Amino acid sequence: MVSYFRALIQNLPNRFFWLANTLFWLILNTLAASNAYRVRTEVYGKNADFAELWLQFLPFWGNWILVAPFIIASTATIKLENSNLKAFITKNIATTCFFLGFYWLLTAIEVHIKKHDLFDWQGWLASFNDVAYSLLHIDFLVYLSVFGVGYAISYYNNAKKQADANQQLAKQLVEVELNSLRSQLNPHFLFNTLNTISSLISLDEKNTAVKALSELSAMLRKVLENQQTQLIPIRDELEFIHSYLSIQKMRFEEKLSLEINVNDKCTEDLIPFMLLQPLVENAVQHSSQLETDHNAVKLIIECDEQHILIRLINKFTHKDKHKGFGIGITNTKERLKKLYDENAQLTLTHLSDDYFETLVSLPRTSSNSG
Repeated sequence: MVSYFRALIQNLPNRFFWLANTLFWLILNTLAASNAYRVRTEVYGKNADFAELWLQFLPFWGNWILVAPFIIASTATIKLENSNLKAFITKNIATTCFFLGFYWLLTAIEVHIKKHDLFDWQGWLASFNDVAYSLLHIDFLVYLSVFGVGYAISYYNNAKKQADANQQLAKQLVEVELNSLRSQLNPHFLFNTLNTISSLISLDEKNTAVKALSELSAMLRKVLENQQTQLIPIRDELEFIHSYLSIQKMRFEEKLSLEINVNDKCTEDLIPFMLLQPLVENAVQHSSQLETDHNAVKLIIECDEQHILIRLINKFTHKDKHKGFGIGITNTKERLKKLYDENAQLTLTHLSDDYFETLVSLPRTSSNSG
């Protein structure tokens, strides 16, 4: 019993509810007094004092100001459990008897003090009987109404908590999926970069290989620094790309002609970490396979008020049907969908003059907006 009342106190509504509850019952009291005043003056032609009538009705409506919040709290305390329906019904019946009895007792005390001698014990009993039996049906209907409102509020709060929990769970699931996708990219780029360094060593270009290892170290440091981060500023992503391209330039030398153009007003905008690397990697792979030298790989990043536009243009051969994107492009599309839903796009287009364009459109998010 003590634990029940402790839980009841903890589930009492907030101050806003108490204020709204007070205004509601005072308005009902005013309406009841107004109706009685109209009946007495207009129907029966009797003199009546509205203020006196208002005070006369106050014990009957005003006491719900105190009782109603506890009824609301009881609906949050007594919860339905499928395995204990009998206990649920029993507790609610007991609660109904307790609160109605308390309401009648409180009202009877107020009515008796106003009309009878304080020490008239027979009057006390008569007042209680008058209050309890004269308006029993109305009080019971009022109680059921408050009880129903309480369970409606309780259902809403529980539904909201469940919705918040589901949303949090969905967010955590997306986070896990995003980390899984990125964890696939990390060994993917690492394997390809180590292959590049291995090729440099096999060509007896040890000094160049040492420089490549230094750039790889910088890339790995970026990966470790951002292993729990989904979005980073474009300037940080470009540092990662510059390290990657430096390694590729060491390997392919005159095969590639690299160009990066970034609008200065975009550098603080946020994009997914390692978004550019698999796109650039594929462009480099296809351009490096051409027989010609100085094959262009252009990275252009622009932005307007709402979007970030990333264009990657590279030369390709007609013999290459561009099907070799593999895990990089696939994972990039999955990451964009999970991070931006339908608000981000990645399109692959054959241009004229033997060029191929990869276009990414993202919602613009500035690192200064948070």
